[in-house]
Amino acid sequence: MTHANLIPVSVLTGFLGSGKTTVLNRVLKQPGMENTAVIVNEFGEVGIDHLLVETALEGAMLLESGCVCCSVRGDLVDTLEMLGVRRDRGGIPPFERVVLETTGLADPAPVVQTLMKEPTAARRYRLNGIVATVDAVNGLDQLDREEIALKQAALAGRLLLTKTDIALPEQIARLETRLGSLNADAPIVHVVNGDAKPELIFDNGNYDPAVIADDGAEWLPEATDHDHEGHIHGDDIRSFCLSRDGPVPWPALRTWLESLTSLRGSDLLRVKGIVNTGDSGGPLILHGVQHVFHPPRRLAEWPDGDRRSRIVCITRGIGRESLSNALDLSIEHHEKGTRG
Repeated sequence: MTHANLIPVSVLTGFLGSGKTTVLNRVLKQPGMENTAVIVNEFGEVGIDHLLVETALEGAMLLESGCVCCSVRGDLVDTLEMLGVRRDRGGIPPFERVVLETTGLADPAPVVQTLMKEPTAARRYRLNGIVATVDAVNGLDQLDREEIALKQAALAGRLLLTKTDIALPEQIARLETRLGSLNADAPIVHVVNGDAKPELIFDNGNYDPAVIADDGAEWLPEATDHDHEGHIHGDDIRSFCLSRDGPVPWPALRTWLESLTSLRGSDLLRVKGIVNTGDSGGPLILHGVQHVFHPPRRLAEWPDGDRRSRIVCITRGIGRESLSNALDLSIEHHEKGTRG
């Protein structure tokens, strides 16, 4: 199966009470969503039971909307494989997309890594994107107190701000500022009473460089000119952009990444970048979560006239200066080896 034909999987995450299930319910009821498979962590705890009308074999259920729903029973890979096999055999209706709703206390990183690297899952599926719901009323307090809430927001490609109809304007403004410091690359969309358009969940598509458009424009970090470092939750989680005017040769970049993932992979929450390697052709597209990185993709040409390398990093306990120095050292060693 070619990459373009792989079934896209969108991950819907967010802290307890932030409105994930409400959003999912509203989305599934909209036209065009009937060819959707829904996976939830703990089936008995989610609020879509009222949509169930019949039970299929091997734990899959058919929703009133025509969507197929099942729960993660032990291993995500097994659940995905079960859905694929049942789909191929005609045991359940065909589906064109998958949405996986995590529990409110779940770290989405293992799900992301499974979809990025697990060979069995990669035969049928590709990670489309991560969407996180954030409670406008309680979100600031949750980001202060709960590291899981921070990780959910930090890993997201899009943030859905819920309960904005009952939150105070100053609450919303402070929360948006906080989220912008934590994850400047993720657009923030207000959602009231779960009223979200399906494309907010399914048209993210910014987690796999292989499906980025050839011009790569949507991959460019939005905050390309900022040099500040956002400090979130004390000194634990930080967000910053490393920029380089000169080329960053691929061997130096690879050495830097291998060193980081080996020594501090668990604290490298997310890395996303567009890199000028100095080779002929366009830039290299880079994307990783903790220890796991997508295979880099080379664009045919640059999206615009800016040829700087820009690497957005969201880290836990790793400062901008240490990563920047390590990158410079890797480039220096590469240049010395080339000259020698």
